[in-house]
Amino acid sequence: MRFYVSGKWGFSLLWGYYGSVLPLAVVMALPNAAIAFTLATLHELDVYEQDMCVDVLQDQDTINTAWGILSIFSTCMFFVLNFRSQIAYNRWWEGGTLLQQTRGEWFNCFSSLVAFTNPAPELACKVEEFQHLLVRLMSLLFCCALQQVSPDRDRPFEVLSPAGIDPASLSMLSKSKDKVEVILQWLQRLITLSMQDSIIVVAPPVVTRAYQELSRGIVNLQNARKIAEFPFPFPLAQVSMAMLCLHWALVPVLCSMLLGRVLAACVSFIVICFLWAQNFIALQLESPFGCEPNDLPMHQMQGDWKLGTRVYALCARLTCVRTGFCFDPELHYQFSVVMSNIAIPNKRRAT
Repeated sequence: MRFYVSGKWGFSLLWGYYGSVLPLAVVMALPNAAIAFTLATLHELDVYEQDMCVDVLQDQDTINTAWGILSIFSTCMFFVLNFRSQIAYNRWWEGGTLLQQTRGEWFNCFSSLVAFTNPAPELACKVEEFQHLLVRLMSLLFCCALQQVSPDRDRPFEVLSPAGIDPASLSMLSKSKDKVEVILQWLQRLITLSMQDSIIVVAPPVVTRAYQELSRGIVNLQNARKIAEFPFPFPLAQVSMAMLCLHWALVPVLCSMLLGRVLAACVSFIVICFLWAQNFIALQLESPFGCEPNDLPMHQMQGDWKLGTRVYALCARLTCVRTGFCFDPELHYQFSVVMSNIAIPNKRRAT
């Protein structure tokens, strides 16, 4: 995905090439402008005088008809492409939203399970083993979720090393077509057995929250799969492309009849460039889970997930204990305010 900063005025966006659709639109517009320039030149040189009466070309009714055809057709094309672009953007935005919701639900489940573990010293080894298995399964879960919505189901993502997990289970997982469902079942079974072994010690109604967050995450993922597996309807895509091609062929002819050669070339270039740019925007956005520059940053999502769960697991001993607090009524009833960089010093400040 292309990340950028608009700046105060936004003019810096004009020079971006990576992820831009303007080069593709220019490729479509330049030949059209050249054709319009050539046809207008031929009209000016009276090349068509034998086949087409000059009086007809200069007839005001013919000119008005040509302008009407050009304006109506261009307006129809604008609304058709705007409709398609809006649907494509909605698919792109909804895909990103659903993946973030999936991540949020599953991370809440992960953090809750870590918080639910038994603080008893005699179970410290079992709790630590549970946490390390949990963080590796969660890493695999989100990776397989991203693969499930990707066009390439074998697309590689970084995960925490699964070393220690039963090789037979990993082999079975690699052969499964629905890896997310398999890992989800492993996690639910792990939670159930951990409750029986007193690794998770909270009341069962509280633990159901973790099950619910797992289930809500998989529901969001299935909605994301709807975007990945249900393409933009073919009839709409086919008709819009046919209209674009017909419009591309008519514009230079009509412009050459109505305008001088330079102005005809300029008008043809501008009209074709921006209509085709709108079409390329729709093509870029309607499948948001690929590897193109304007697709969602799925590798970054997996990296953030991997880093977040790993850091949380490393800090589990701190997060599982009660936060220390020394209450001083004289000090704390003042409710004094400080800046966040003083209250929570960063690494550079702390050292």
